Amino acid sequence: EQQQQVKVVSLPKDDVIDKNDKSETDFDLIRNNNAAAADEEDDESTDGNDDTDDDDNNNDTDDNEEESSVDEVPTPVWHMASDPDDSFERIFLTPEQKPKYKHFRDLGKGGPVNKGKGIKHFFNPICRHYRFDESRLPTVSVVITTQNEPDNWISITVESILARTPPNLLVDVIVVDDNGIPGHHGLPPNIRKNVDEAEWDYLKSLSPKVKVIQHDNREGCARSRLTGAKAATGEVLMFVDSHIEMESSTWYHHLAIPIVENPQTITMQTIDVIDDLGTKDYGAGAGPLQYGVVNDQFWFSYQVDRFGDYMEPLDPKDFTEEELAERRGFKYNAESPHLREPYETPFGPGSLFAIRRDEFWRLGGYDEGLYVWGGENTEMAFKMWMCGGRMLMVPCSRVGHMYRQHKEKDGRGALTRWPPTLPQEMTDRLGCAYKNETYTGRFIVLRHPADNFTRITTRNNLRIMETYVGDHPAKLAYYKRMFGQEKLMPEFQRFIDEWKVDPAAQKQVSLMKKNKCHDFEWWDKYVFMRLTGRHHPWHPHNGKYKQVNCGNHKAKTCQLCPQGNGRDWCNGDCSWCATSSKCFPAEEFTQKCMKAPKKAALEASMKAVIEAANMQKEKAGGIHLPPRERVKLPESMKDKPILTISVVLPCGFEHDYFIRTAESVFYETPAEILKEIVIVDDASAPPLEQSWSEAAAAEFGVKYVRLNEPA
Repeated sequence: EQQQQVKVVSLPKDDVIDKNDKSETDFDLIRNNNAAAADEEDDESTDGNDDTDDDDNNNDTDDNEEESSVDEVPTPVWHMASDPDDSFERIFLTPEQKPKYKHFRDLGKGGPVNKGKGIKHFFNPICRHYRFDESRLPTVSVVITTQNEPDNWISITVESILARTPPNLLVDVIVVDDNGIPGHHGLPPNIRKNVDEAEWDYLKSLSPKVKVIQHDNREGCARSRLTGAKAATGEVLMFVDSHIEMESSTWYHHLAIPIVENPQTITMQTIDVIDDLGTKDYGAGAGPLQYGVVNDQFWFSYQVDRFGDYMEPLDPKDFTEEELAERRGFKYNAESPHLREPYETPFGPGSLFAIRRDEFWRLGGYDEGLYVWGGENTEMAFKMWMCGGRMLMVPCSRVGHMYRQHKEKDGRGALTRWPPTLPQEMTDRLGCAYKNETYTGRFIVLRHPADNFTRITTRNNLRIMETYVGDHPAKLAYYKRMFGQEKLMPEFQRFIDEWKVDPAAQKQVSLMKKNKCHDFEWWDKYVFMRLTGRHHPWHPHNGKYKQVNCGNHKAKTCQLCPQGNGRDWCNGDCSWCATSSKCFPAEEFTQKCMKAPKKAALEASMKAVIEAANMQKEKAGGIHLPPRERVKLPESMKDKPILTISVVLPCGFEHDYFIRTAESVFYETPAEILKEIVIVDDASAPPLEQSWSEAAAAEFGVKYVRLNEPA
């Protein structure tokens, strides 16, 4: 077994991928060769026999001509057997190989997972009755992308693939190291601090089929998968994360069957969750079968069933009350995904899917302008469905997956699981903080300043919207949901302007035209509505399922958010109006709440708030800090120039907490330094002065500024 050298590559920025466009794939050659062999057999069977009567020969010839004009009924590549097979226990390792696999796990009874119960019961038993003609299945290349992956997870992933995939079908396992190289492209020296460098050599020692490709810069999920796809030679590409575990020896067979039946198909595995806090154990039960969708923020999620609720009329004004009542009285049977057979789904996760290599390149691979994470799964789903293909979830192909959602510490220090830490070089390169040393904007998303990770994922999503949603009204609905208005702010509009001239983005637009793909309206009607029983969240006709975010829960409208809990349940997309004790949409708050309410309603509201504040005082045992001596200026500073400071405290509906905050600032700041404490009362009702009079507050250097409208 040869040791493979690590290959360092730099992806071209504007180069257009156009590889592996074979006029005849290996899989086609196999099919054509089989057909040719069948023709030869037919020729041999029709050789003349000298002892046969001429009339009989003529009749036989006529019969053969009739028979040859009819295509032979194809035999499926799989069938059912009476007895279950050993697909769960079977592995493809020789006695010499098995000891080398340090991290390969027994998933059966008595093994290390699920408290010794194993996970065999996660499978539908009928899955083990399948039998396959492997000579007619396409070969596969598995592409693994990895970044900041601790705890031997890459080894677990690679070993489970090598051990549970037939060697005659597995061509190669390509690991793309996307951690970057310190010093390259401005990356910091510690960019690989959580990488176990010895693991690469270990992976290559397992099999000559394992290849490692190392990026010198951080490229992200989509661009890393493109790197792996370019190097792959199998007829099918299988994309997986670097923290998974294949669960049976027929995981690939079940994914390949629908692809053989229809080459324009993406097949996806069913996920079982593995713990991410060190135990690497499975949950007590199998992962549920669900439909993949996206929510109104463009995040991938799942829907457990479909058609279980009444189908809402497009416009209730077209129906009488009696007709509407009758319509809503219809009882629809909820449909859940099939427990065995592959089922269609609008979207899927970003990895754990198989697709023919020639089909992947027909669709243009991924948009090379997608960086870090986010958008690659929605892009692939849109283009597959719009351009004549389909996406299937496969219940009999199960995989363990570790979601990186927690943090933990080990000998190498704190490990941030998710979201990943982004180097400043990358955010600046994409214009998400600075570009050419120029500040690029505030980036407000969902009414809050976005962190760097959210900025980049939003940038990716805007590219997908432009390419696949286009000028459909759904795009403006997305803008309003994310940014509070249909017109983009300059910092986000910059991404759209970049998309218009980016060769990578325009390549995708050209391929949509070349492949004669459908538009978003067609997709919503013939894919999303057909498969989920509802319109896409941004579609104008999705009124029945539109909800507002109340903070920690959702409701049909802001008015329904509180549910008797007052302002504590009025957050997110909504704002609480104390003067009327109502919950309003944030964009309507100023207009509706700041209108002068009736005097009685205002007095009642203020009285209720004051009573609540008094109860809080009694509970807390007072609103002031215990008196204490104020800190003094250090002797070493007394003869030096001193800058004074003004401390500004913006306060809105703070009850009495602001008082203790101001007092702590006063006590802990020397008199020579603290010039003043400015409390900005953000239209609180009642005003903050009612809790702490201006005269009493002045003793602590406080002065008030009150706003008439919330800022």
